[in-house]
Amino acid sequence: MKSVIYSLNKPDKGGVKPYIPIKLVHPNTGKSLYVNALLDSGADCCTLPSMISRTLGLKLDKEYESEGTTGISGEVLKTYTHTLVVQVYDSGRTRIVRTMKIKVNSLERNDIPPLMGTESFLDQFNVSFNYLKGEIELSW
Repeated sequence: MKSVIYSLNKPDKGGVKPYIPIKLVHPNTGKSLYVNALLDSGADCCTLPSMISRTLGLKLDKEYESEGTTGISGEVLKTYTHTLVVQVYDSGRTRIVRTMKIKVNSLERNDIPPLMGTESFLDQFNVSFNYLKGEIELSW
């Protein structure tokens, strides 16, 4: 079994957050972007803010519109669905540990981080959180 360990991120606003370094790649154009993505076991889908989607050249138009996403507030948000290639990096961002195609939802808002949800991402890993050591382990 392969695995990679990350440190839990400690942002300025308190608490620890399970962020991992990934590279998002448009499968048709090769346009890419490195981001730190939040592992979110409470999110059904992988979700991106519009600024990241637009930077990658994803179209947020009628052709890609899908059923709306219900946010944590209960509000239904306009949603667009695409397929991307995701390269998961080691904690030092020096090597790719896994490459996969995933379905992502893009929202017309920018107040969320890139979220790696259960469908097509977390369901491909065994995820262990060790808050005592301040570590996350992804294995597959």
